[in-house]
Amino acid sequence: MKTIHILPLLILTLASSIAFGQRQSQVSAGVDVGSGFNSSSWAPSVLYHEEISPNNVPWLRAGLGFRAWGYYAGRTNLYSKKSNSDFLEYNDVSANGVSFVIGANFRIWRVDLGVNTDLIGASYGTRRRGFYDKEPSIEPTVGGPYYQQWISTSPVIFNFAPLALKNFNGQSEVYARIFLFKRLGVKLGYLHGQIAYVTRKQSDRKVLLDNRQRRVYNLYNMPYVALSFPIY
Repeated sequence: MKTIHILPLLILTLASSIAFGQRQSQVSAGVDVGSGFNSSSWAPSVLYHEEISPNNVPWLRAGLGFRAWGYYAGRTNLYSKKSNSDFLEYNDVSANGVSFVIGANFRIWRVDLGVNTDLIGASYGTRRRGFYDKEPSIEPTVGGPYYQQWISTSPVIFNFAPLALKNFNGQSEVYARIFLFKRLGVKLGYLHGQIAYVTRKQSDRKVLLDNRQRRVYNLYNMPYVALSFPIY
């Protein structure tokens, strides 16, 4: 019987706490659909984002989200993080991925000024061959057996903090999201990203470049344009 009397009190307390929390914060969400681009590459993406701001600071918002992205480029060199003299030459590179995103923005009238970055994610893509353009030397080196050869590679699968760490795929943005109407806006920004590949095994043996490296990467930067669709 005591449980029967206590249960309504617990429900009332929980409901009061939720209502109080809603009065203390404002939540918004939306979807951005757009692409970064330049003369030799493009990077389409779809971003679902949610932001929360306390009532006493309504112009400051912290956000989380999920980004589905792609990156497609023509002739590209991908470098070992140990040495810029170790690189693979590609005729084309491409990758697709999904990422968990964190960010923050300032709301000024109908404009959000903000930043976001991929925190963790996964990527996949077509296998690509990169040419290891190094001249054979007299002294033996780890990567020597693969000098002047095409090496099979594929995008790095699991990625972490590509804004801060090398050899991971992912993207970051600096942007202005302008709300033209209640349910439609335009997002203008600048995209900073990283493309990373890993060498594939041959005959069940790891293919190592010099300095015992298997991963190669490069950074890209481009303007970004998207349509924004607020949800609530």
